[in-house]
Amino acid sequence: MTEFSRPLIGLSLTEPDEGVLRYAATLARMFRWNEVQFVHVVPPDRKQAFDPQPWKEKLQAEVTRLFTDPQFDCQVKLHVVEGSRLDRILEVAARQQRDLIVLGHRRMRSGRRSLARRTAMVAPSSVWLVPEDSPPEINSILVPTDFSDHSADALKVAIDIAHAARLNSLRALHVFFDSSTIRFDEHLEEILNNEEAHFQEYLAQVDPRGVEVEPIYHESTRPSQAILRVAERCGSDLIVMNTRGRSQAAFVLLGSNTSEAMAATTVPLLAVKHYGSRMTLLEALMNHHLWSEDDPKSN
Repeated sequence: MTEFSRPLIGLSLTEPDEGVLRYAATLARMFRWNEVQFVHVVPPDRKQAFDPQPWKEKLQAEVTRLFTDPQFDCQVKLHVVEGSRLDRILEVAARQQRDLIVLGHRRMRSGRRSLARRTAMVAPSSVWLVPEDSPPEINSILVPTDFSDHSADALKVAIDIAHAARLNSLRALHVFFDSSTIRFDEHLEEILNNEEAHFQEYLAQVDPRGVEVEPIYHESTRPSQAILRVAERCGSDLIVMNTRGRSQAAFVLLGSNTSEAMAATTVPLLAVKHYGSRMTLLEALMNHHLWSEDDPKSN
């Protein structure tokens, strides 16, 4: 079963929450969650004292529609907090020891999924981005890989999800580029043979547990764009990527390809936090200045 068992679902208490709730309900059934926590962050209002009760009643009404069905058999816990959305989501996730954060994104909203991307940069957990109008089902999984240990983590999680969704196969995409192929066409076949050999070595380190892992090789100088093109071509409804990045004072930054894919994807994307890269709440808050800037660096 997947490592995810302590989810936190972020809700905005707007109409697009319907899609996030239906998607989260699908995940609850698939993963047989025993507990689901929800959070709503209220913008600060300096004119009056914060009263969480009215907001909690709204949140309760929103969640009750889909998460009181006996088939879920899971406990529901609600959090209503005031302040910066990123700060408070991060704080709740850390204090409640959440291993997965599920966030939606409105199609017409500006910001290029900045909340989800910034959360994925510093959250102590993986982040599952659900764009508005995403179908609440998982039938085809795409896992970009660069043959690293980090991407192996993402593949392992994708295999777990495939098992939970009762899928027999998934696709692993490797995007490559070699400048010599621009001048010498015959080099492409040699490069492909090398990539296939690397893929077999990489796959030998992962137990597919009966799930067929179909390799796809794609030549491109822009991996994030290639990932989204291949996902569309293959009809993928979930992309699973790692959050590999550089480390700065325990601040694990989001890999540039994952960040760019999150900014443009029209299908759900799961950014998997690398094992061992989870931060404590104190570490996250100490690095607050790095991700609270208007234009945080992500590559």
